Amino acid sequence: MNTLELEGNLLNMFVALALGGVEGENLFVPFDAWDCGIVYGGDTFSPHHDVAAIWPEVMRLRISTTDTGDGRWVVAMPTPPAGQSLPFPPYLCTNPLDGYRYAIVWSVFGSEVPDTYESVHFGLVNLVPYNKIAV
Repeated sequence: MNTLELEGNLLNMFVALALGGVEGENLFVPFDAWDCGIVYGGDTFSPHHDVAAIWPEVMRLRISTTDTGDGRWVVAMPTPPAGQSLPFPPYLCTNPLDGYRYAIVWSVFGSEVPDTYESVHFGLVNLVPYNKIAV
């Protein structure tokens, strides 16, 4: 799947994975109750509402935002993340948290994320249907 097309809890799941989340240790992904949200570090993980959940990584990656003056923002990273050949493209959005989340996922997974996930609780999960369910 295209990283920049991730939505809702699936995007949040990949953010948690990019931050070092490990299912069964500090990450719980409730595929059977998807609307309950992702649990990371013992708490409901809501980086789409809570900048503190991702701010240290935003700073570490030097992700920047520029106000375009019309209610939109451009989110960018200065260089391609280590191990990635493609730089994160400047991302135009109405909420910088969306751009931050995409940039964090891109920094680990690049432009494409896997279509499946090997869950410790649910086995091999096809992720495509979960991308259509918003937070």
